[in-house]
Formats: sequence, C-alpha cells, structure tokens
Amino acid sequence: MKKIIISTIIVLAAIATFAVNETISSKANSEPLPLPAFNIRVMQYGGTSYQNGAEVVYKINGNIVHTGLTWDNGWYYTTLDTDTYDVYVYYPPRPNDGRSGSLLGYYHDSNDNETIVLGPNY
Repeated sequence: MKKIIISTIIVLAAIATFAVNETISSKANSEPLPLPAFNIRVMQYGGTSYQNGAEVVYKINGNIVHTGLTWDNGWYYTTLDTDTYDVYVYYPPRPNDGRSGSLLGYYHDSNDNETIVLGPNY
C-alpha cells in the first residue's frame, strides 16, 4: 500500500509540473516580442552639433525598408526587425542633399542607439 501511495504522489507531481510548464510556455508564446529599437542620431560635419531635419534611410540588400527625418536633438527613433542594415543619412533630405553619411553592414538584433556624422559638403 505504501508503494502505491508513493507512486501516486510521484505521478501527480509529474503531471502538475508538466501542466505548469505548459501553461507558462503557452503564455510566453502567445504574444509576439516587441521589435527592438534602432535609433540613429545624426551629427553635423565635425561631430560637435546634432542635425535636425536629416533624412535617415534604412536598407536591406539595397532595398529601402524604412525612412524618416531626425528631430529631438538629431535623433530618429524607430523599431525594426532583426537583420543586417545599411543606414544612410542625407542633409537636407534627398534630392537636394549636400552632405551625407552612412553606417554599413550593421547587424541589428537588440535596442541600438547609433550615431552617424555627416561628411563635408559635396
């Protein structure tokens, strides 16, 4: 009788452990994770002052996937999928740009805050 009671307790404990783990697992997988931030700060040529109104262009394999304009002390805030990006900045925005900068081959997989400095006038 003692063996049956111990065996029953072990089986019930195993079932309870499995049920709790399954509940945690299903809740964890029910909502997608938020996309990580990929923020860019654009600085003027020389890197001492920020540049508002610069165009930020995110590309994957040469294809534009996102664009925007800097504001709030030269920052452009966005969230993007994990991938490898080429990021270009133009000031003023294209097609009238006179300065640009880039961040090439950047693997984005977590919350990133990067700075790009504009080059001299061309």
